[in-house]
Amino acid sequence: MRFDEAYEKVLNGTATDEEKEYVREQVKKAEQIDNLLRSEERAPVTTTADTETVRKARKQFTMKGAVIVVMIVMLCLIIVAGAVCGGVFGTAVGAARKADLISSAEAQRIAEDAAVNRVAEREDGELTPHIKEFDKELEIAPKLNESVYIYTFDIQIATDRWMYEVEVEVNAKTGQTRIVDLDME
Repeated sequence: MRFDEAYEKVLNGTATDEEKEYVREQVKKAEQIDNLLRSEERAPVTTTADTETVRKARKQFTMKGAVIVVMIVMLCLIIVAGAVCGGVFGTAVGAARKADLISSAEAQRIAEDAAVNRVAEREDGELTPHIKEFDKELEIAPKLNESVYIYTFDIQIATDRWMYEVEVEVNAKTGQTRIVDLDME
């Protein structure tokens, strides 16, 4: 039996004794529940907060959110930068390794010959080359697959009158030399 139908019949005066009893029982139950709810002292669901508390909570929530967002953005940027750099340098290094046809010993000999020839244009006599520093660097080309290693040598050449310092670059792919710097002391 449905309460709403029985209640409507009671209001119209067409209800049977059974329907009247059912409605009385349901109303009694509802009154008992209502009395129970009213008799309990309940804490209010919400409490009022002063404006300072609300302001602090907003600020704390805003700062936490901002810090989290900034950290996520920084992490994403680092990951993207790493992927881009890895792709660029990985391609360039791979191409340079494939193009590395001249060994460091051969590059040293080529650099010494080029330095001695340059100093011989100015000086007579015996020229003794001495490697002061040596470096191998990656030269990234605009087309990454054309990147090469460049050997850089700082060579001292002693003459009768002067000490020359010559910086020579040797292309590891072609063996082409370039005098970068020539100093006399």
